Amino acid sequence: MAQPTTDVHGPPAPGTGARLMALLGEFTTALEEWPGALWQLDEAALGEVVGSMLRMGSRMENVAALATADALGRGTVASSTATGAPAWVDRQAAGVEPAVARRVGRVGVDCVDPRNHVVVDALATGAASVSVADVALREVPRILPQLPTADRDDLLGRYLSLSDHGCRTLRQLSNRILGEYAPERLVRDEERQQDCESVFWADLPSGLTRFVAELSGGHAAVVKHALRALSAPTPQPCSTSTTDDPAPQHSTGAPERDTRTPAKRRADALVRLVDTAAGVVDGTSPRPVGEFGGTAKILVTLDYATLYEGLREAGRLSEHSSDDGGFAPTYLPGIGRTTDGDYLDAGTLRRMACDADLIPAVLGTESEPLDVGRAKRLFTGGLRTAIIHRDRHCTFPGCERPPDWCDAHHVRPWWAGGQTTLTNAALLCARHHTIVHRDLLTATVTETGVTWNLTPGLMPTRPGGCVGTERSTDPPVPPGS
Repeated sequence: MAQPTTDVHGPPAPGTGARLMALLGEFTTALEEWPGALWQLDEAALGEVVGSMLRMGSRMENVAALATADALGRGTVASSTATGAPAWVDRQAAGVEPAVARRVGRVGVDCVDPRNHVVVDALATGAASVSVADVALREVPRILPQLPTADRDDLLGRYLSLSDHGCRTLRQLSNRILGEYAPERLVRDEERQQDCESVFWADLPSGLTRFVAELSGGHAAVVKHALRALSAPTPQPCSTSTTDDPAPQHSTGAPERDTRTPAKRRADALVRLVDTAAGVVDGTSPRPVGEFGGTAKILVTLDYATLYEGLREAGRLSEHSSDDGGFAPTYLPGIGRTTDGDYLDAGTLRRMACDADLIPAVLGTESEPLDVGRAKRLFTGGLRTAIIHRDRHCTFPGCERPPDWCDAHHVRPWWAGGQTTLTNAALLCARHHTIVHRDLLTATVTETGVTWNLTPGLMPTRPGGCVGTERSTDPPVPPGS
């Protein structure tokens, strides 16, 4: 039988249940009035409504999971005609997404288990969401056998403490732990996934064709990165042509925004990749070359020992070459991180390195000079790669647009004496580049990251002024702009 939540947090005052049920009915009725009243609110109130509603939604999902656990403990679910807790929840929540009902049902079942009292407590206090609890309850059993001295409650608590970082962070944590303590398992998982890969398509009644691909983690990371790199919004120059002028000319005004949807941009990127690859295979077009920022290459960081020793033992280094050149399996600890945030096992990364499918940004080795001072104005080559490795995405607070959608900016403007160095650079997407210049914002750059000061007016407006920002691909910003 499930442990009632009142046993964990103490019994409420008499009559609390009836009072809360009455309030629940009033709140449900009030929700129907909110859409029509939104126009009466000012901007600050609208933001408060958005935040409060989303927080309440997450909190309510927690209560739903705990209520499901109580229903299981009382035999309510067993005495119904539902096939299980998820199906029972789905019946009670008509109109709710099936994925949400299944998640609440699964976590409710797990909350019945006395071993998961840490999860029950986190849900009751709001310290974790149902979605995070669901992932934690799946990931902890996955890695616990690799950590024989770890305490299960402590490990669950650590996963749940990452609730604010989202479910993806929890899954990445599992891969990082396995990469350190059980690298051979990650390699086997990748190989097993590759054996199950598939691509198929179906003709739709609309005349379109639907492609469906199921790829391993390593292969999916390469494909996703390539599509992201080539699907950035591409503003078009404004045309000044008229109906009487067959030869349009471009104006010097602001370019028109890219009106394609993200899905359409990814579709265009896929076709572009296929066309380019087909031309290379057929010999009708040269192999494309260019700087990292303009290609679909994937950047991964991996510690030096893991990459070097793995390649040496596999006979892939010239000074340790082998006769057959085979890639012997090596299960050295380690894991790498792509610029898109995917964690891949060391075995997969070494294979990619051998096939030259990634640009090694190996930590702990000699690299090309990254500080070119005033010799160059643009961030290119290894310097841009280093900026991407450090920033990982747009550095503006709250923005995670991928690096291939961003420009490298001089934090102290070039025209104000700023140098082209790693510590004077920051990635900014087009939207936040505009905001930075509009509000004259400044930033502080260290070797580990960029911190923006959102106080308007701090960007210098003349040479010799205070620290500011400038898009590296734009012409120098004149004083007063």
